[in-house]
Amino acid sequence: MNVLDRLYPYQKEAVTQTFYNTKGIVCLPTGTGKTFCQAAIIANDITLNPNQHRVYVINAPRILLTYQLLKETYNFLITNGIEARYGFVHSGGGVDEGDLEDMRALVNVDGNYIPFSQIGSTTSVDGVKEMISKAKEGNLPIILFSTYHSVDKIELARKDGDQPISILLNDEAHYLVQEQFHSIITELTVSRCYFFTATMINTKSENGRGMNNVDTYGEVLYQMVPREAIDLGKMVKPRIHVITTDGIYDGDDYDRSLSRIINETYQQHKMVLGEDVKAKMLISTKGTKDISDFISSSEYKRLLGQGVELFSISSNDDIGCDINGVKYSRQDFLSKLKSYGEDDGKEIIVLHYDILTEGIDVSGFTGMMPLRTLNKSKFLQTYGRVARLDGRDRTRLANGEIKPTDYDELNKPYSYILIPNLIQGNEDDKENFTTLIHELRDYGFNPSEDIISSSMVNGVPKMDELGGLNEIKTKLPVIGKIIEGIVSSLEDEEDAKLSPLEFMKKMANMN
Repeated sequence: MNVLDRLYPYQKEAVTQTFYNTKGIVCLPTGTGKTFCQAAIIANDITLNPNQHRVYVINAPRILLTYQLLKETYNFLITNGIEARYGFVHSGGGVDEGDLEDMRALVNVDGNYIPFSQIGSTTSVDGVKEMISKAKEGNLPIILFSTYHSVDKIELARKDGDQPISILLNDEAHYLVQEQFHSIITELTVSRCYFFTATMINTKSENGRGMNNVDTYGEVLYQMVPREAIDLGKMVKPRIHVITTDGIYDGDDYDRSLSRIINETYQQHKMVLGEDVKAKMLISTKGTKDISDFISSSEYKRLLGQGVELFSISSNDDIGCDINGVKYSRQDFLSKLKSYGEDDGKEIIVLHYDILTEGIDVSGFTGMMPLRTLNKSKFLQTYGRVARLDGRDRTRLANGEIKPTDYDELNKPYSYILIPNLIQGNEDDKENFTTLIHELRDYGFNPSEDIISSSMVNGVPKMDELGGLNEIKTKLPVIGKIIEGIVSSLEDEEDAKLSPLEFMKKMANMN
């Protein structure tokens, strides 16, 4: 079987483009299989160069993400009967090899036992050289998973051993626009280099660090906008749920009432989802203090008593990787999070600070709540965590039993963006809310239909399509006024694109 046979048509098209270009950008929305494409690129190169020792590198911005990348790459290769060695180049230590053994057992067919390959880990140049050397002794390809902070070790080891890098894959490549990482692109000597991202970051100058610098990043080889992914049934459509509480919080109240806001938001989110779907809420906090305050609150204990699984993660050692008040290793934390995310019977709340924004493959999130203003890239990456399909929906869509637009048939018809009461008179919050809605237009978002309050069942208004929005306007007139202004400006913008004849036809139809 050709390694590309496992890909969806759009993934195959993206991967095929890399065969004809030694450098370039692949832009795919979160949840559409960027990691699958990366694994296929490496697997294809290995099959075209059998019985050869070759070196491949996959870069990522975070240690947690390197574990996820290894698991998916390992799974793809062994499913295609490809043996390789694997290694981490960062300070996080090795992955739990038992998880990988479980994967391998699942793909053994008719006693065809695929040999286990050692997984190394190092933070030193000598350690990288040793991992490469062992793979070379066995005449096996090796795939190194590195953070952007540690990838310089690979280049030094490569130079010292006169070892070429066949393919370099940069995951969440928008990070390379940052000054601290940008030099990586020119410092590493590679034959082929590709950049994978869901959110390209460009600069005004085409000669700057932005991804519109063709000399640095190459051409855009393949790009899919989120609306296309939603129409294909690969992502879930967004819907904003404005949380209506007893009052509108100012800055001081917000800090003092954070735990109560989280609890109220979760309860209202549960009500909107209905009894058949368990709420799984992802919260992007302002900092580690938010997480500490919540963990020590009475609401935290109350939610635990109700059976809600409470995950917290931060690079701060005092928080680390915490589940229900117990500290775990990164690997165990991610494993449990993935398991609970896939468990239809589990209710979970996950608080993080700049950790789970990119690439972590956790399905099941039903809603996200940003407690701080996220820039465009951060917001879209965080939203991507909750835009993944429900597992049952994915199966039925793949079998042709339902269509992506059959919202009343889907277990997860929408992915919710949960917004606590906007702060009264805060112009920054109003502007951020407006910007958020404009960003979501690429997802097919319609403010009049996709902004709701809590008087809903499974995301569908009880009375009419505008029922939820009308309630917001009544209870929170400030927000209602903002929304009306946004809708009006969007309509004006759309009208400006029409020809005179098209505009006349639209006005005639309205009358």
